[in-house]
Amino acid sequence: DVLSPGALPFYDAAAMFRLAAASRQQWFALRQLKDLSIALKRRSLPPRSAAALARSIAARHGLRTLEADLSFTALGGEGLACLARAVGELAGLLVRLELTFCGCGVTASGMCALAQELGGLRRLSRLKLDLSFNDIGDEGLRGLAQALASAPAELRSLDLALNRCRVGDAGMGWLAQAVAAVVGLTDVQLSLYDNRVGEVGVHELALAVR
Repeated sequence: DVLSPGALPFYDAAAMFRLAAASRQQWFALRQLKDLSIALKRRSLPPRSAAALARSIAARHGLRTLEADLSFTALGGEGLACLARAVGELAGLLVRLELTFCGCGVTASGMCALAQELGGLRRLSRLKLDLSFNDIGDEGLRGLAQALASAPAELRSLDLALNRCRVGDAGMGWLAQAVAAVVGLTDVQLSLYDNRVGEVGVHELALAVR
């Protein structure tokens, strides 16, 4: 009798086998992902959760496109460092990267950590960063400028939003010079409203885009 108590262990084992097989199929499917979009805006994201998310992203070695919006998640420096390292793990195939970290408590050191990993993405053709409403300052812009100075020849599109980031003339100058040095760019969008940029910074930008 298939419904007898003695038959239950068999059905339990069969069910577990099917679940395990399904899990393996899902695991292999995730390993083959080419495009990944993550939207966690205004969600609670403590350091442990950020680290877990970073590990998951880093394991997707076949990614060609990564979009992540973690705005207003109190990500902080520790969380950003984890995600920056995860981005660095994708250097082999990643061609499009769009990161939105508005109001996440990012400082100059966090920006520099992210910039260091960006410098290793040798196949990138589009880069979009929105780090508005963070205390990045001129030092953070200097780190980003250094990463752009070593941008790959394939980089064609650059979209940077750095609104209310306490950026002054020095930071704008470094950024302008770096953008001017990326010879392959065909599409550039820069947004830096509500900063401390004066005539000197605007002049540097004008020279870069003329």
